[in-house]
Amino acid sequence: MRDDVTEADIYVMFEDRRIRHDRLNKAQKFFGELRKTKRMSPLSPKRFGTLFAPSQAGKSTTVRHYIETVVVDDAIAQGLFPPTMDRQTIAARQKLVLHVTLSAKATIKTLASDILTAIGDPYAVTGTADNLLKRVYDNLRRCGTELVFIDEIQHLSHRLARESGTTTDRSGLRESLEVTDTLKNMMIKGVVPMMFVGIPEARHFIFNEEQLAQRCLKELQFDPANFSKEGERNDFIAFVGKLGLKLKQEGLFAEASDFVAGDIPYRLHEISHGYMGAACNLVCEACIIALAEGASCVTRDHLSEATDSWAIPRRVVTSNPFKRTRGRGAPTDDRRSRLEG
Repeated sequence: MRDDVTEADIYVMFEDRRIRHDRLNKAQKFFGELRKTKRMSPLSPKRFGTLFAPSQAGKSTTVRHYIETVVVDDAIAQGLFPPTMDRQTIAARQKLVLHVTLSAKATIKTLASDILTAIGDPYAVTGTADNLLKRVYDNLRRCGTELVFIDEIQHLSHRLARESGTTTDRSGLRESLEVTDTLKNMMIKGVVPMMFVGIPEARHFIFNEEQLAQRCLKELQFDPANFSKEGERNDFIAFVGKLGLKLKQEGLFAEASDFVAGDIPYRLHEISHGYMGAACNLVCEACIIALAEGASCVTRDHLSEATDSWAIPRRVVTSNPFKRTRGRGAPTDDRRSRLEG
């Protein structure tokens, strides 16, 4: 453990955390297949996949992990960057795979600007919508971009809050349709395959348009881990176990935190509703509490206190599961050894 660990170190570690799990592995395999379609048939019409899941499900983390690992390795292997360069710098500068975050109340012009910003165009907001869109086409082809993630698809919404309730503005509906038509046309023209990412409520923006919906290859599932299914239960427990080990590996604490002991994984699952991102947020708060105490690791008591100070005030849960009688879930020595290995 470092002597100079601060809360900022903890926040950064959790922001940059990259722990593999089954859903992430399956998603990233599909990302690779989409990229292959561009390489194998550069000019033919392209298709897309989707990843719709609630906040804290790990959607954007999965995208960033893919870019920072697989895509950076590919960029180095292709000679686009030297292997000695900082990997985060390569991830930010490479153009093989773009992670585009839509601006709120997206229009064709803001869509084009958002893509150009991801490409690194210094004049991403300068010009008419048609001019910006032409530059998008030219840059994606010039850079050899193989996949574009369009994140925050819910920003296609142009719903306006009014005193009489929430209604849909007609001009906003028109803008949303124009944006999805633009994305569809880019794929039909063979520019690049895409992944649409957002919350489940945004799915209709893609699938209510019949021609666009027919271009979908796969809808990736990021449902919460179901503890009644052994595989999903084991995946969640392995994830939180590796997270506890990582706290020591990153030098934040002197000892590994045992999150697979006793009922801890079951309580974490209940509080997070099965979402790994939500479990990480709780553990992050527990780390801050443990750091303030000068503890050598994060314990069950720290997790309980974090539930009271973080999860309940944010209405993640209404009561503290850690305050119930301890129960099931003690890990076997074999499970611990697999995690440490």
